[in-house]
Amino acid sequence: MKKLFFFTLVLFTAAFFSESLKAQTEAQKIELCSRVANATMVNNYVVQLPAAREGERAQDFKQAFGLRAGNKYRITICTDEESDGEAYVRLMDAGKLVGTSYDTQTGRTVQSFDFDCTKTAAYVIIVAIKDGKEGAAVIIVSLLTK
Repeated sequence: MKKLFFFTLVLFTAAFFSESLKAQTEAQKIELCSRVANATMVNNYVVQLPAAREGERAQDFKQAFGLRAGNKYRITICTDEESDGEAYVRLMDAGKLVGTSYDTQTGRTVQSFDFDCTKTAAYVIIVAIKDGKEGAAVIIVSLLTK
């Protein structure tokens, strides 16, 4: 009986101090990132990207979604604390870059950017991790004005 009690105590202690239990759930990460966006959330994406292997191109997350003309949107990205690299997002319209959280000239990233939609169309959001590292992020698409 003592062995069973000791074994159970060890298991509960290990579970209590486990990093995976301390990690936030997907819903908590979305909630925290939506607070940063400070706008009405339209859609969200949770992204997990593996590290690029030597000689290979890093993987991107791509998702098409519709935006309506006359609206102003905010695209917010929150890199997971446990990521090896920093995530950034690009907004594309028919292959043309219309917004990004990463300035390639300065190497600086911002957490969100606003986009004035002038035409109703399908846009593509692309998420990548700097330097091809492994990482995770939450992306929030929010509506600012109608």
